[in-house]
Amino acid sequence: MELFVLGTSQAVAPAAVRERLHVDLEEVYRTLADLLRGRGLLAEAVPLSTCARLELYGVAPDVDRAARALLHLLGRRTGVAKREILGHTYVLRDTDAVRHLFRVASGLDSVVHGEAQILGQVREAAHHPLLVHGKGPVLHRLFESALATGKKVRTETEIGRGAASLASAALSLVQGEIGRLEPVTALVLGAGETGTLVARLLHKAKVGRLVIANRTEETARLVAAGLGAEARSLAELPALLAEADLIVGAVGGGGPLVTPELVASVAPIPGSRTRYYLDLAHPRSVDPAVGALPGTRLFDLESVFEEVEEARRARATQTPRAERIVDGQAMAFARWQRSRGNVPVLRAVRAQVLEMARDEAERLSRGRSDEERRAMTRFARTLARTLLHQPTVALRDADPASVEGRALLESAGRLFGVAGEGSTERDLLKS
Repeated sequence: MELFVLGTSQAVAPAAVRERLHVDLEEVYRTLADLLRGRGLLAEAVPLSTCARLELYGVAPDVDRAARALLHLLGRRTGVAKREILGHTYVLRDTDAVRHLFRVASGLDSVVHGEAQILGQVREAAHHPLLVHGKGPVLHRLFESALATGKKVRTETEIGRGAASLASAALSLVQGEIGRLEPVTALVLGAGETGTLVARLLHKAKVGRLVIANRTEETARLVAAGLGAEARSLAELPALLAEADLIVGAVGGGGPLVTPELVASVAPIPGSRTRYYLDLAHPRSVDPAVGALPGTRLFDLESVFEEVEEARRARATQTPRAERIVDGQAMAFARWQRSRGNVPVLRAVRAQVLEMARDEAERLSRGRSDEERRAMTRFARTLARTLLHQPTVALRDADPASVEGRALLESAGRLFGVAGEGSTERDLLKS
């Protein structure tokens, strides 16, 4: 079994391509359930989806076969040609895949260097309610280690100091043109993670009027309640656009909500003022052609990426230290992966010692009452487990790639008498 990641992100694909490669996350989970249960392509799988990336972390008996099947499925679902998909995706294996996820969780592979929001997105992927069968022992350990790495980088470096989320960087860009937000009516389309974050930032910036519109109005009410905002339904979109100075798109899927035709039908803001559109959705909430209409100014994810590049350079001095932490954590994960081969030796040792303890308890308790025999058995088992604790820790943590670890594992069978007829310590290690 081999660990791998297949994905696309802002590092290899522009927004227009990522948008075409977008697959609804619930559809991804449904497809994975089939691949995990029926076709044997994947032993474990966890998808990670953000506004700038779509990745699948997997454990497979044949990575090449699994990657070909996944890319074929992606092409079939999106209609994008195989050659174009190959030009805008990556497949990383083993330590490269581990290090990649650790860098993602640490904000080192984000659009905004040091972005804290990505750590929450990694956590959400690791604990997603639809992740019923996908996460086994390897990916469970991988994602928990990634979360620990992200926290460690943020604690021990200043990589996140002053680092904006993508949403806050975007609002900063727009505010640079709008100026004061007190007289502004802002309309946020969507009450998901991004929409909620944008609404909070607008509230904090003291925007004059804040409206949150969502397909499910009740969800919009929950977000609006603590922000002094208004909750509306997306069914009211034409009327809501007419009242807004700033429209933030945070609803992905189903094609753009805001089209040139819709915008053209909305009365312009009195005084020939500009109406601003900020599209943070993937796929887009606002049709790119809206930006060419008179009286409009459109900022999309690509605009934000360009803006945050300067801030990335300002935090670059912290990158080497953060990368060293990532490398150390990746090495620790690799040691854990290698130590999984120690399990047969460990099990054999424990089984042998516990069996000896049980046999001795039975021998010494012959002729005694049932209660005395049970007490003797409990005592022998407890003593055996106590004595096994330190050897268990040593065997579990032994690195078979090191001389010391290999020597310990190869001597375990001889020391504990578990290499019987027809087997050797090497046989136990290979089993």
